Parts: sequence; structure tokens; C-alpha cells
Amino acid sequence: MSGIKMWVAAVCVCGCAIGVAAVPAPECDASGICTTGRVEAAAAGGKQMWARSCVFTDAPTLEVAKWLSAKPETEGKFVVIEFWRTWCGACKRMTPLMNGLQKKFGDELVVIGITGETEEQVKAYTGPKKEYALALDRPLPAAQNGKQRGADKPAAQEGAAAGPDLAELSAHAHPDQGAYEALFGVWGWPHVIILEPQYRTIIWEGFPGLKGYELTEAKVAKILAIGRGKEKGAAAKK
Repeated sequence: MSGIKMWVAAVCVCGCAIGVAAVPAPECDASGICTTGRVEAAAAGGKQMWARSCVFTDAPTLEVAKWLSAKPETEGKFVVIEFWRTWCGACKRMTPLMNGLQKKFGDELVVIGITGETEEQVKAYTGPKKEYALALDRPLPAAQNGKQRGADKPAAQEGAAAGPDLAELSAHAHPDQGAYEALFGVWGWPHVIILEPQYRTIIWEGFPGLKGYELTEAKVAKILAIGRGKEKGAAAKK
């Protein structure tokens, strides 16, 4: 139990969604961050978020509709998940960073890019090449099927403590939002989360290019160093 204290202040599943009355068209601001036009208050500490804050909670099990690359081996590794869009300016600007993380730290982490778009849209993408694992998100079930609870949900989500109803989430999602990113309330791209290896707890989240809160190779190197120290400490106790 002592290991978990190094990573989490609380452990829970990130499950609720923030509803909106209408879904605006996607737009990109001057910085390149692309959103659905929603206005969201800054997270605690002043860090602007284009998603619901889920840091220090356990991430839901990753399930995708299709891997566009070979399925990566994630066992025992940190996982960096990038929610992105082919038309997103900031996603293109952040691609070299994601490529660099995979290339430099590939023995200890896996970078996975997930989009709610179609395979055809990804194939037509002409931006910087993404040299890491890519996958298509599962589509949200149609909102009108909301009464058929569980029909479009994996078996792991059944039961009283199963988590969010994807049909309910679909009623408030962007038209091309995927099921997995909907669990995090993502409405601006790119949005990145980093999961630690043992509990898949989210230890970093946000827009990786946000001024003052940038995700850098140096920051990731520190995260990995802490992880190695944690493993050594656990081994020494055995």
C-alpha cells in the first residue's frame, strides 16, 4: 500500500461527464489549440484545461476500435496517451515531442495516439508523421439508444460499480468524440495523459504546449526516474 501513496492523493475511476446544451463547431485559436468552442474554468492551481481534470485517479481500461499500428506492449511501462485530431494545428506542433518521447524513452514508456475520427480521415492526414502507436477510438453509442443500458458497453463495465453509461455521455459529446476520450471530457485537442505502470493512475494531464505547464522530455525523464526509484524501493523490501 505504501507504493500507491507516491502517485496518488486519491484513487477513483474518472467517470462523470460535463454536459453542454449544444455542440459548437470545432475551432482553433491563435495558439493552435483546437476546441469545440466551450468555455471552461481553469483547474485548481490556475492550469487551463480543455478536458475534465482526472489527475491522481485511476484511468479506465484502454479499449480501442482498431489499432492502426501494431498493438504496443504496455506491461510494466508508463503510458502516454495523446488524444488528437487530423485537422488540429496544435496536434501537428506537438507531434515532434511525442515522437521524441517514444524514441528516447521507448524502453520505459509507450506513446499512443487516439482519435475519434475515421480510418479514412487518418489515412488522408498530411501533417508530421506520427512515429508511435496509433488507434481509432470506439464510437459512442447513439444517444437514442440510451435506454438500452449496457448494450454497447464492455463486460467489465457491467454492474453497480461499472462506471459511466456511454449512451448518456454521447448525448453531450462532440459529433466525432470517441468513447474513451469522452470518459475524460476531452473537448480540446491535443489532450495528453500519462499513466504510471502499476495502478494506471494518471500522474500528468493537459495540453502539452500550455505556456508555463509544458510537457518536456526533461519532465518526462524525472517522472521515469521516480518510477525507477519506486521499483528499487519495492525490490529492496522483498
